[in-house]
Order: sequence, then structure tokens, then C-alpha cells
Amino acid sequence: MNRAEIAYQVSLTMDGDTSGFDLDAILDDLAEAGVAGSVDDIDFDTYWEIVKRHDIGARAEEEAEKAHAAYLEAEAARNEAIVARQVAFARAVDTMGRGGQTILANKFGLSAPTVKAIADRGREILAGRESGK
Repeated sequence: MNRAEIAYQVSLTMDGDTSGFDLDAILDDLAEAGVAGSVDDIDFDTYWEIVKRHDIGARAEEEAEKAHAAYLEAEAARNEAIVARQVAFARAVDTMGRGGQTILANKFGLSAPTVKAIADRGREILAGRESGK
């Protein structure tokens, strides 16, 4: 098999742009499939299955989709954790009474105003839950 000629033929079938494909792997698979002198030596569906199998762009796109899905999942978990923290701070401060903000601030290395802000948001969330929002 004249590998350079087959590579040129493969390039022609892809309008001259093989940059998103593993051309060497395509050529190896074509040789294994019995292509000796022309890509016409195998049927259309087999040829395109080989090409598709070595589509680097499609694999990169699939990886991007998976990474984005993982990001969305992590972002949802993060948002749930933020809400849980706000509600827990509100309940703790309200249960502990006077000085609760300071105790939590010291325990978690936060400022008392930060703890207050977190607890205030937690109270808003709890009020919304109680009113059915």
C-alpha cells in the first residue's frame, strides 16, 4: 500500500482537512481492512466507521461535555452546601442566643459580621420555606 497516496485520498474525502483526526491510525486501520491502493477498496460504511473511530475533535467535544456536566453537578452541590451552611448558622445563632455569633466566628475563624450575614441569609431562607416560597 502506498501510504502517502492513501493519506491523500483520505484527505480528499474530508475536504482537505484532517487536522481533527488521527490520520496515522486511520491509515493503519485501512491497511488492516485490506485497502491496498484506494479507499474505494472497502465499502462506504466501513470506511466512514474507521474515520469516525479516529475523530479527535469528537472525542475532545465529548470530554468537554463530560467536564461541563461535572462542573454543573459540582456547582449544584456547592449551592446546596451554601444554603445548608446559611440555614445551620441561622439555627445555631438563634439557638445559642446572645454571643452565638461571636462563638461561631471564633470557632470558624470568621468575623462576627460575616457570621451575622450568613445567619441572616439563612433566616431569609427559613422564612421563605415557612411561607411556602
